[in-house]
Order: sequence, then C-alpha cells, then structure tokens
Amino acid sequence: MSASSEKVVEEKIPWRFLIPFMVILGFLAPIYNTTNPLDKWMNPPHYSATIALTIICYSGLVALPFISFYFAGALGRLSFFKKRVNPTSLTWLYIITLCLSYYMGIPGGMSYCASYGVFLGNRILSSAEETARLIPWFMAPPKDVAVRALYGNTPVPWIDLMPMIMFWWIFMVVNGLLVVFIATLFRKNWIDIERVPFPHTLAAYELLIRVIPEDRKKTVRLKTPFIIGLVIGLIVWVPTLLLAYFPWFPDILGLKTHVCAYGAYNVWPGDPLASIPGMSRIGREPLGVAIAYFAPLKVLFNIWFWWLVLVIMIQVSYFLGYYTGLPDTPACGRIWCATVSPTYQPPLKSIALLSGGVIALVVLILVTNWRYIRDTINIALGRMGVAERAEFERGEPISYKIIWPMIVIFAIVAVAIYLVCGINPLSAVLNVVNMFVMYFATMRFIGLVGIYYRGADKGCALHRLLVWPQAPESLNTDFALSAYFNNMFGDCAPDTMCSIGGVFLTTFQGYKMASLTGVSSKSVFKVSVASVVIFSLTTMLSFLWMCYTFGLTKVPAIYGMHACNGIVQRFANLQNWNNRPGTEPWTPHFIAGFIIVALLSLLHTRFIWFPFEPVGFILGMGAGYEMGYWSYALVAWILKTITLKIGGSKAYEEWGVPIAAGYVAGHMLVLIPGSIIATIKYFVPF
Repeated sequence: MSASSEKVVEEKIPWRFLIPFMVILGFLAPIYNTTNPLDKWMNPPHYSATIALTIICYSGLVALPFISFYFAGALGRLSFFKKRVNPTSLTWLYIITLCLSYYMGIPGGMSYCASYGVFLGNRILSSAEETARLIPWFMAPPKDVAVRALYGNTPVPWIDLMPMIMFWWIFMVVNGLLVVFIATLFRKNWIDIERVPFPHTLAAYELLIRVIPEDRKKTVRLKTPFIIGLVIGLIVWVPTLLLAYFPWFPDILGLKTHVCAYGAYNVWPGDPLASIPGMSRIGREPLGVAIAYFAPLKVLFNIWFWWLVLVIMIQVSYFLGYYTGLPDTPACGRIWCATVSPTYQPPLKSIALLSGGVIALVVLILVTNWRYIRDTINIALGRMGVAERAEFERGEPISYKIIWPMIVIFAIVAVAIYLVCGINPLSAVLNVVNMFVMYFATMRFIGLVGIYYRGADKGCALHRLLVWPQAPESLNTDFALSAYFNNMFGDCAPDTMCSIGGVFLTTFQGYKMASLTGVSSKSVFKVSVASVVIFSLTTMLSFLWMCYTFGLTKVPAIYGMHACNGIVQRFANLQNWNNRPGTEPWTPHFIAGFIIVALLSLLHTRFIWFPFEPVGFILGMGAGYEMGYWSYALVAWILKTITLKIGGSKAYEEWGVPIAAGYVAGHMLVLIPGSIIATIKYFVPF
C-alpha cells in the first residue's frame, strides 16, 4: 500500500556525508562502468559488465540502484549501519544511483558519443577550419588539445578544457533543473492521483523492502516467490556471463548468431521468417518480460496487437509492389535503411506517423489534465484561497508559486544558451519545446510500461515543419547544432548519456519510490537537485580524465570520437535530414499519426470498454517493430492474464509481482561479479 496518503514529516538529510559520497561516486563509477573490455556491437554478453544501463534497449532500466541495495543490505548486518539502512536512506540512495546511472549510460564509452564527447570527436576528425567554423570555441577544446586525447598517457590539460567544462556543466544543470521542476509540477497528478506504476521502481521497491535489517515483515525465506524469481534470474543470466569471459563456453542461449547488441533475434536473409517482410526483430531476453509484467494488461495487449497490424500492413504493401527489397535485407536494414524501410518509405512511413502520434499524446495529456494545470497556475498567481491552496499543495515539496517561475526562468535561460551557441531564435525556442515534448512522452511510456520509443530521427519533425523543410546546401553552426540538440539531447534515450531525460525520469521515479516508502517529497526534491548539480560536473571530469589518461583509442566502444564524426556524418547529415522523419511528402503521415493518437486518447478516456489506447499503439508500431518488444509484451500479457484468471489480484500481488521483481533482482546480482571481472580484465588482460 502506498504511503503517500499518510502524513509525512520531512527528514533531515545528512549532507556532510551525502555530498562527499556523491562526488566520489560520481567520479569513480563512470571509470568502473567504462573500462569494459567486451565491446558492444552485436555482443549481448557486453552487458554482463554493466552497472548502469542493462541489456533491454528502449527500456532505461539501470543496474546501480539494485546493486547498491545489495551492498546496503550487507552493511546493514553490521551494528553501526543497522539503523542507518532504512527506507529513508535507501530512498535517497535509489535517487542518487538512479541519476548517476543515466549520466553513465551504456557500459563502455559509447554513451559519451551522444553528449559532449561528440564535440571532442568533431575537433579531432574535422579539419581545423571546419571545426572552428561549426563548433563554438567554448563547446570543445582547440584541435591540438583534443588530438592529445587520442592515445592518452598525457597530463590532463585542465586549463585548456575549462571553457568546455564550464559550458557543459551550465548546460546540463540548467536543462536538468528545468525537467526537475516540470516533473515536480506533475508529481501530484501522476503519483498521487493517477498512480502511474513506473515498473522499474516497483521492481526496485521489492528488493528494497527485503534488505532493510530492521524490517521483519519481509523476512527472506528460500521458498518465497521473490527468491524463486531471483534464482531464475541468476540461472538465466549466468551462462551469458560465462560466455563473455570464456569463449569455449557453449552458447546455450544463441547469443553469437543473428542477434543485435541488446539480445533480440535479428531476422536474417535466408531465415524462414525472412519471407515475412514485416518481421524484423524478436525480443528474447526474459528481463524484458519481467519488466513488462508490471504494465497494465490493456497496454500490453495494444503493443503486440498494433505490432501485428503493422506487420500485416507491410505484407499488404509488399503484395502491392512496395518494399520488395525487404526479404533480402537483414533486420537493421528493414528498420533503418531509408531506401527500403517502411519506417521511411511510402506508403507507410511509420516514423513520420508515430512522430505525429508522440506529439498528439503529449498534447492530449495536457488537455485532459487542464483543470489540474489551471489550478497550479491559479496558485502561482495567488488566485486560490489559503485553505484550498494548503489542501491542494499538501504533500508537495515546494509551492507552485516557486515551481512555475522556476520553469519559466530555466526555460528562458535554456533558450539563451542556444542563442549564445549561434542558433537562431525560432530554432532555440523549438529546441526547448521539442525536448519537453519528446521526454514528457518518454516519461509516460516508461511510467506505464517500462519502455519507451525513441530514435535519432523523430526530433527534427518540428524543425522540418517550421525551420528547415530541406537541409541547407552547406553546413553552418545554426543547422549543425540544431540538428544535434534535437536528435540527441532532445530525442535520444534517457539512458545513453543524454542526461536530461535521465534526470526527468529520476525525478518521477524518485517521487514514486517515496510514495511507496513514506519518505517526504521535499527530501526527494533536494536530493534530486543535488544529484543534477554534482553529477553534471563529476561525470564529465571523470570522462575527460579517462580520455587523456587511457586514450580514446583504448577506451572500449568509444569509436564515435575517433572513427565517426557524429555531428557531420549523422546528426547534421544533409541526406539524413531530408529523409527524417520520412521521405517527402511526409506531413500527411505526420498529421494522420496525430489524428489517430488523438482519437485513441479521446475514445479511451470516454469509454472504459474501448479496447485500444494510444501508448500501446505508439510502442507497438515503434519499439515493438524496431526492437522486438512485441514478444515481451505478448508473453507478459499471457502470463499476467493467466495469473489474474487463476488467482485474481491476490495471486498477482503475492506471487506474480515478487517473482517478476525477484527475476530482475537476480539478473542485477550477476552483474556484480560480471563488472568486477571486466574491470580486472581491462587493466590485466586475460
């Protein structure tokens, strides 16, 4: 039962311990997560060594909070820590490690290629004239300084790096605090009123209550559902761990053939399934099923149903003469090759369709909650009575009189930062709007299902409509930076070093955890703000130290800074821009997606019996098709339906939830030795 309805007294935060702890952890943890010698591409065992992002792509599920709970539970057995390991301290630990995880991202160095690291790479890979023309001096060090990071073994030039450090610290803090205040604005609506589940947090909570030394209510016995799930999680993931370090170990799970890096099965030319043009990927990592099990049944049904509808539509299009190259194209090409893929090409152009759908979802969420938003504005403007305001703001960390002005101030400062970078005023404003829209939708997806839909191609829709319908003939700073910020910081995953989305998710999930543990939302807010300010700096310092100490060429999976010039070859690539979110004409599909999602939202809200809803529609045709999440949703839907049919909600709460959460906890437990072995192997190869 949620503790949010009870009166909560604000706790005293031990800042003298917490701040040094966060600084040290924020510097050392990225080094530990990055020194992963397993590489990433087409290598699921790579994720045996993670302490941040786990193997399920488009999920944002991270390991460090679970790992930290295990260590906290072990320390709680000592008399000194016994009373200090409690729901309050574990809630704060959850927020800190969750936020840090999103700053670290994927194990290895690939995540840095999605943030400030790509600017360092541009200095290295572009000519001195081009990089000076495109990238302002304060966003990356001079070319001669950047090149020194290639091979390492050199003192870190902190003085030369200082402008870059200060810019990106300010940038991430401003945007991070902006989304913290936005999440705080919707805390009451999402956490207390709608009770959005946030599956990742529910799974973490099941582990949290079992490591508290003073809590006798959840005594761990070997035959409890949680332990059963934990053992299954261990058994399933241990073979992957062994495969990572011992090439002779049998490939029991088939992880060496026809897989993507995230463990999904890639349909390959010649496979029996290759004759079905709409079949691209099949998710087969049980961790995805465990997370999906927490999602509402109706959403799970809609995910696999709308995926099936898309597959049928592609098949019909194939019979009509479209997409004829798909049977001879592997899964990645079926999804992202603009010349043959139904995601970009007519008649479907599904990414353009879903781009309109994502924007419609956010608009409809805001419209259907207009009374709530109106009341918060009335409080901010002093138009609500004292008693009514006190009741409305009960349980909130700060008053709406502070929240709304801070949102406005940070939004204005964010726009000003873009202007200083050389971005035109309309694009600067759209950057902030786009970031909010895309990440707000992502929060809704993860909040309901535990996954999201993203891609470096939807973020440019508003800019193509209003600023650059076609890419300019030659690159300039305005276009290059606008393309980058919308494709990565505005539309990238919250778990690939685009830390703004991670902060957004951390704040929501922190408030969710607090509602379960009975911790005050005010302390959650304070710890979230401190995490943003500290980790925005420490993780960047850690990254730069690694660059100049180890060398970019020796940091695993960081080729985006020494082999791929991401800004000019990907984000601001003129051909890519003109094909995203679809080839011309794409606006009819964009409008159609907006209308479809709007209708689904209205009908789902108006009629309880209506079987379709918008989140499952977007995720089914998006993550379902692109990353194979349809299979996770289908299996979870079957398992959850059986659970409820046989034992009702009691069986679901007493057996289903603990087993699913236990599986997640078991998976995370294997990552402790996995990450230790990886770090040892990086420094002492074997």
